[in-house]
Amino acid sequence: MVTAGAVVTVLSVTAALLLAVRLTEARAQLARDRSDAVAAAPATVSESLVPVIYTCRLEQRDGRWYAGLSRTTDILLSNTHVGLEVAEAQCLLRRAGTAPGEIDGVFGPKTRRAVERMQKQNGLVVDGVIGPRTWQVLRKAAPE
Repeated sequence: MVTAGAVVTVLSVTAALLLAVRLTEARAQLARDRSDAVAAAPATVSESLVPVIYTCRLEQRDGRWYAGLSRTTDILLSNTHVGLEVAEAQCLLRRAGTAPGEIDGVFGPKTRRAVERMQKQNGLVVDGVIGPRTWQVLRKAAPE
């Protein structure tokens, strides 16, 4: 009886791990597909999106910070936008000390609050929208 229970437990754990691996692969494929199809304007949230967690690869080039997801400096981002540009901004917000929660590429309430905090700290117009001036502050290097 105990042996049968152990076998069932092992099979259940194995199935759960396989599902987790497949979900991770699906998320990675979605992230690759999104990066291959970068549009001129950011997408908006829809029910069909599978959540993706992005990795911030922070590096400084020519006096500006980049997170390895987008090089934009002027695209407008606000509530309901999704994609690589949002994930880039989230990484830079985290670097600036105003963490937006998960780096998921979704511009939701937590990201908006983080943008507003960063804008206030830097003397910008506090509107919760990432535009050229906010990008400039997010990308700037700290004074030496």
